[in-house]
Amino acid sequence: MEMRPSAIDLFCGAGGLTQGLRSAGFDVRWAIDNDAAAVETYRRNHGDHVIEADIRESEPATDGPDIEPGALDLVAGGPPCPSFSTIGRAKLGSLEDRSAKEDDRNVLYQDFLRYVDYFEPTAFVMENVPGLLSDTALIETGTIQQSLLTDSASHRNPVGRETPVPEIILEEMEALGYHADWEVVDSADYGVPQHRKRVFFIGIRDEGDLPKLDQWKTHREPKTEQEREMQIRKGPSAFKESSQTTFGTEPAISQFDANDTSRQPYLTVADAIMDLPPVSPGGEMPPKKATEYTLPPVSPYQEWLRDIPEDEEWDDQVLRNHSCRWHNHLDLSIYKLLGHGVGWTIGDVSQELQPYRDDVFPDKYKKQDPTRPASTILAHIQKDGHMFIHPTEARSLTVREAARLQSFRDSYWLPESRTNAYRLVGNAVPPRLGHAVGHAIKEEVLEY
Repeated sequence: MEMRPSAIDLFCGAGGLTQGLRSAGFDVRWAIDNDAAAVETYRRNHGDHVIEADIRESEPATDGPDIEPGALDLVAGGPPCPSFSTIGRAKLGSLEDRSAKEDDRNVLYQDFLRYVDYFEPTAFVMENVPGLLSDTALIETGTIQQSLLTDSASHRNPVGRETPVPEIILEEMEALGYHADWEVVDSADYGVPQHRKRVFFIGIRDEGDLPKLDQWKTHREPKTEQEREMQIRKGPSAFKESSQTTFGTEPAISQFDANDTSRQPYLTVADAIMDLPPVSPGGEMPPKKATEYTLPPVSPYQEWLRDIPEDEEWDDQVLRNHSCRWHNHLDLSIYKLLGHGVGWTIGDVSQELQPYRDDVFPDKYKKQDPTRPASTILAHIQKDGHMFIHPTEARSLTVREAARLQSFRDSYWLPESRTNAYRLVGNAVPPRLGHAVGHAIKEEVLEY
């Protein structure tokens, strides 16, 4: 039996990062999250090795997996840091007597490092929003900010000055004995039909070179208008023989090869969702919910998403999570006015067209462009879909469409509750991006 590198997933959410790591060949042996819906979703897709618990109240030695310190290959996870994101800051700033600086969720990376410190893995990877890179913390004696720093790090960050948060994090990582750095990536560069920038902190225990995620890119900006058109699969059952394999070995989906400098044009919204049957808010014709596919997959990416078993035909599969939320007439009228890729920022239009308080959320109406990757899918989609309007139908995206744009395959189980499903999908690491990062670490650091 082939040996696989071992990993654990902290703040696992719906399991997007775990799915990516598993596709890259990792044996993810344990996971933790404090969200019941996330844990149920993770368990349905990955098994019973996940626990529901607040990591701040857990101890790696007693609550963690039965793995000896030094025997684990990878600790992975994405500590939620809402005050580092634009929407997170806006929302926190709107709450009375509470600021982003006071939100204790922005120091949850400390619990991530507690697990790294205990298990002493060969490597770790920590995902977060790019807003973290521009944040600072005031180092003051006796405050929570001062408690973030280890003794060695505090010598380089004297009390009383503002210090960039990434500098603090890297110093703490180095104090644990790791060579670490961060890199910002866009998921569209790795075969996800969505522009989604994320920062990955990667650390290794030895003094070798850190993996360079940039060299594992598989996709690029299209060079011509023709390259922006939806890719059409060449014939029926183009993926039959490889539907049960991971996308790293499917040529039409792109292999990860650091020596291959060629890149495919970005996958687009059309590549991802235009084979799905129409649905409508009115629920008559088209219906409000569709449970069957009406077309075979049109693009190679759609066929990969459908993950059709060899003994089934495309029209035998059940379609899940493809139902339309209700929209009022004002929403629908505005949706019809917008062209592809066009957005109206709330506050820039007349008062009669504003559905939000423009002093709280810097939101916008935006219709997705079928010829380009989607804009970043956010957990805010659970509140409304104004930023995620379907390219050709007057409605917001369904959960299934949002999941596809995040690179979750149609076989991935998601809750029937739209609110929970939207939130879990919006917060997830795109599995294909997780695969790329896991592949880079496996090849360059672990050498499996």
